[in-house]
Amino acid sequence: MGDVLLADYRFLTCEGLKINSAELTGGTKPITVTVHCTNQTLMESTNIEFYSSFVEQGMGEAIVIATGDNTILGKMSGTTTKDNSSNEITNLHREVNRFVLFVIVADIISIIILWITWLGWLNYSHPTFITLTGNILNSIGVIVSFLPVGLPSAITLALVIVAKRLSQQRILGKSLQIVESFNSVSVITTDKTGTLTENKLVVNEIFWDTDSEYKIIENEENKSAANMTIPHTIRRLSVGPFRVPQHSTAKVYPSVETPSFALNNQENRSRVDVFDDLILGAALCNNAKTSLVKDVQRKHGIRKRNSEIQVIGDPVDIALYNLCVYEFRLEIDEIRCLNPRLRSLPFNSKNKFMITANRLEWEKSTILMTMKGAPEVIIQYCSSYKNNDGQILPLTIEVKQKLLHRQEMLSKNGYRVIAMSQQKLTKMRYDQLMQRYEEKQRSGIIFNQDFNGFPTENYCFLGFFSLFDSPRFDVPDSILKIRQAHIRIAMITGDHPTTATAVARQVNIFSEEISKRNGIDTFQIDENDNNHSVFRLCRNEILLQEHTRGIITPFHFGSKATTTIEKQPSWYKRWYSLCRAQFSEPKPIFYKEKEKEKIPYALVMTGSQIGYMDDFMWNWVLSHQELVFARTSPEQKLQIIMEFQRRGETVAAIGDGTNDAPSLKYADVGIAMQSGTNVSKEASDMILLDNNFSSIISAIETGRLLADNLKKVVIYLLPAGSWSEFWPIIFNMWFGIPLSLSAFLATILCVLNDLIISLALASEKPETEIMSRPPSNRKNDHLLNMKLLVHAYLFIAIMASISIVLIFTQVTWFSEIFSTAPVPAKYVMPTIGFGISWLVIDELRKLCVRKFPHSIIAKIAW
Repeated sequence: MGDVLLADYRFLTCEGLKINSAELTGGTKPITVTVHCTNQTLMESTNIEFYSSFVEQGMGEAIVIATGDNTILGKMSGTTTKDNSSNEITNLHREVNRFVLFVIVADIISIIILWITWLGWLNYSHPTFITLTGNILNSIGVIVSFLPVGLPSAITLALVIVAKRLSQQRILGKSLQIVESFNSVSVITTDKTGTLTENKLVVNEIFWDTDSEYKIIENEENKSAANMTIPHTIRRLSVGPFRVPQHSTAKVYPSVETPSFALNNQENRSRVDVFDDLILGAALCNNAKTSLVKDVQRKHGIRKRNSEIQVIGDPVDIALYNLCVYEFRLEIDEIRCLNPRLRSLPFNSKNKFMITANRLEWEKSTILMTMKGAPEVIIQYCSSYKNNDGQILPLTIEVKQKLLHRQEMLSKNGYRVIAMSQQKLTKMRYDQLMQRYEEKQRSGIIFNQDFNGFPTENYCFLGFFSLFDSPRFDVPDSILKIRQAHIRIAMITGDHPTTATAVARQVNIFSEEISKRNGIDTFQIDENDNNHSVFRLCRNEILLQEHTRGIITPFHFGSKATTTIEKQPSWYKRWYSLCRAQFSEPKPIFYKEKEKEKIPYALVMTGSQIGYMDDFMWNWVLSHQELVFARTSPEQKLQIIMEFQRRGETVAAIGDGTNDAPSLKYADVGIAMQSGTNVSKEASDMILLDNNFSSIISAIETGRLLADNLKKVVIYLLPAGSWSEFWPIIFNMWFGIPLSLSAFLATILCVLNDLIISLALASEKPETEIMSRPPSNRKNDHLLNMKLLVHAYLFIAIMASISIVLIFTQVTWFSEIFSTAPVPAKYVMPTIGFGISWLVIDELRKLCVRKFPHSIIAKIAW
């Protein structure tokens, strides 16, 4: 007990062995280990345990089946660290490399021009004008003038400013270069629970039969009247008397407000048999418990250790625990002691339900089995239901449809719905079932679905609990701001589609302008006469188009999504691809889809449909402006992100679980929550230390600011160095105009001048419209492009050249230092007037850009 597993094991013997795999699966309940395979899925079989799990109880013997990187956790972590050679090349690296490549090419061309001019003309026609030594000095001056001396310092300062801004916003950037990728992020994928919502579920209503319900009311006026009826009602629990104290139970964390519990009408007060069973099931079929938790807090540099009682467990179990303790004043620990648990089947992602067996105190010969879980799953195992009068009636198809319709309506309003059923067996019948199950285990029989010996049918349906997980207060406004930045947000969750749709509306992922005004697209998958899958595309439940499944372009799952599966290329192709990757990203396979106009409709899709998708369907689905993916697995989440990337989208993924690690790694920007697992934080590029969704807005703004300031630095460095040094030398060689500065003095001037001014430009504040413009397109919007070159050389360079000429010819001090002479006023005044005119025009242009950021003048500014 207390040992941590150092490898993946298959157990041969065990004695009361319980192991907690929370680090890997996220579950809080320990797993009871067996020696036989209980499930064909490796992660679900109880005779296999994994590295990083720890023993909570018992002992056992096992053989090692995997170590190191071959373990499940090692493979999952391996996906977050492999292919590092390519992932180290960030977009910022590529842009800087492109700039340096331009400088080198321009430098070489300039040197060639100088030597062709000297060798082909000056050396023969005017041998004494420029000697070989003079031409070498001129070449060295041109080489140095082209070098972006201030660029390294400017990038360093810009990254320091980025680090400071991120730390102020409680964001930990593990790689500052990756922040620049936010400048081109066009899609953000996010989970629902814990990211968009508080992950603190509260029971709002209890439903049973086909039309009965109780509501949790937070109105203080009804509290006294309701509290008068609650103790008498709860005492009549159908399974026996319980002690119901009149005083409030001490609150524990996470706490909920103590709302009143009101009956819909007075008539229902005598009809509580079903209600009593639901409350008892909420207390018994529940793994939440209180624990003393020590928390270290730092305030004013002083560390303080606080201890408080908290409720630990699954969020659903915590919500039901709070319902029993705070609403009905039940002594839940006493109830569990009086009705001890004999056996349980924990909840997992495959079964989607939990079952417990308890021996009732006042009926020693009766075993109560309680099942709770997803409504659509629980109803399948029920053959009857209990009505208001306590009668057990057959669960007909008509009643099932009414129950599922009620669940659907609750889900549409954003509630998470949990169903509950029960079955009572005699102690003899229960022992027979368990004995038969253990015999099958010993004989090595493999179960299609292991119920841990519990019956698989004839449960009695009791009712629903509706739970609400309120959205984080900052999420709706944050999503509106992200949408204003022309970034799409896709929710990828494991919840029911209707619940996901309702939450998407609450947090503005589904907006009023699109999903409500235009509608929601869906599709169904059927088979035609030739057994081919047929997609029926519907818009607002009206058939829009039919499509037969066609071409599927394969790719390496978990590798770069921009490449397809192909044979090993030859060495020169690999060398060319490696060199090209230093300057540009591989072209996405379906890049043309990015350039198409997005469909102004919302779309809801489930994970079960992903396996049937072809290229056409992926193009159609991912071209919608608003997207929700429900009932998805971690593998499907990764596939969705990679399909976005194959269509030229820059994806930022948000996650907090171990299973999210591959998605965080292979997204262009991986964002983890501070409350997440260590594996997810290791795989991510940045961590939100305050767990606030709104921090993403600051990261986006910082990324765009970094790209803007680097462009300003480049736009200054190009004409300030190369233009001011290259053209005087060319004019000197071609037209005989004497150099105002020697190559050495010009080089010193460029080094000092470039460094200081570029640092000032790198610390510029963000523009006013920085969060209202579309994200940059990595294919066209580079740090150095034709638009920027024209702006740098045609506008800024001419003005800079005129200013320098005036300074070095009209200022006496400069004339004495550099042996220059002033130009007569009659020659200077026209040029001064011309220069002032250009200055006024340029200032008016800047004013126009500031006042009218969407005008033609503003669009051609860069």
